[in-house]
Amino acid sequence: MAALDYAPDLTEDELASAGSLVGRPIRIEPYNHEAGLDVIRHYAYGIGDDNPLYCDRSYGESSPYGTVIAPPTFLYSVFDGAIGAGLPGIQPIYAGTEWTFYRAVKRNDWIEPEGTFGPVRRLSGAHATDMVIQTADTLYTVDGVAVGRARASTFRIPRRGAKGGLAYEPRAEYQYAPAEYDRIRADALAEYRRGAEVLDVTALSVGDAIPVVVKGPIDRITMTAYYAGCVGSPGYKACEMAWKYREYASSAPGKLPDNYDPSYFAETVLPSLGHQDADVAAEIGMPGAYDNGPQRCGWFAHAVTNWMGDSALLHKLAVRLRRPDIFGDTVWIDGSVTDLRPDGDFGVVGMRLRAVNQLGDEVATGTATVLTRLSGDRTPIELDATASY
Repeated sequence: MAALDYAPDLTEDELASAGSLVGRPIRIEPYNHEAGLDVIRHYAYGIGDDNPLYCDRSYGESSPYGTVIAPPTFLYSVFDGAIGAGLPGIQPIYAGTEWTFYRAVKRNDWIEPEGTFGPVRRLSGAHATDMVIQTADTLYTVDGVAVGRARASTFRIPRRGAKGGLAYEPRAEYQYAPAEYDRIRADALAEYRRGAEVLDVTALSVGDAIPVVVKGPIDRITMTAYYAGCVGSPGYKACEMAWKYREYASSAPGKLPDNYDPSYFAETVLPSLGHQDADVAAEIGMPGAYDNGPQRCGWFAHAVTNWMGDSALLHKLAVRLRRPDIFGDTVWIDGSVTDLRPDGDFGVVGMRLRAVNQLGDEVATGTATVLTRLSGDRTPIELDATASY
């Protein structure tokens, strides 16, 4: 492999190279295949969710599922859909996901992902004047039956030193007053969870609140706990394995997952270290060490699953990430009901969601659709892959 340019410009030739991938299957390296009890629990804890439906074997066995199930966004830990292929040295920054879930992942399910490179489009933004969005479409199946589908979007942005590159102003970690810590603590301890109570759409109204979940202050332990359950990019390798992957980048790229360009694996300092290290984040163009995009999307799902209860189904979730959260930030995620309607056997609940940090900045937005049985029974909802509500 030729010497790396750590801050290359985005050229028409490189854009055409990325565009040539559209429609091609992705060679995936899953982090998790099997949804074991501890594997599920580690993911749930990694997003700060101690719901006993995901974490307690006895509770799960007494639930409608007869076993522990996984949080919907557990599928990120199989393959998160992040794309960094076809544009060597151009930084991938997660932009968001459009999820459709068809049924719950249960304990001991073996999950197979099938991914395809999606469209690429060029655009400009407030913090980078030249970038692209690259997408991936993934189907997740258990025993050949679809459990979820995702279109994940990744910004591809030249780094700070390149023409039109990412250029957030550095921002120091926020210093909290005692009263602010008291608010975070109170919100965390007051977190609402519907649990075994059945979601009754006849008791809902448009405008009803989706109760808040609070995440933060974000720090290295927050990130370490998340990566224990959902490792992030396939470049996260320890010791000898990291050296092997660097060697594969130049001598055997066919051994690497190809949702990331070989140049990503070849870098001595992995660009994803920006999620932990402020100096790497600054070189990329971020304001500080920052959170993981799928992690924040999982936080959105946490707010919804708390509110909807055990037997409802989070059918759709779309999250758009608007700006990074950095170490020291705290994020509150809440929302409101925007739509209520019957559809066959189901009550369909639409909602709008948002994430706001301690500075009052809206850092992400989302929408979701939840299904619950109009009959009021707790039988798990299982849809086929053609269903859309």
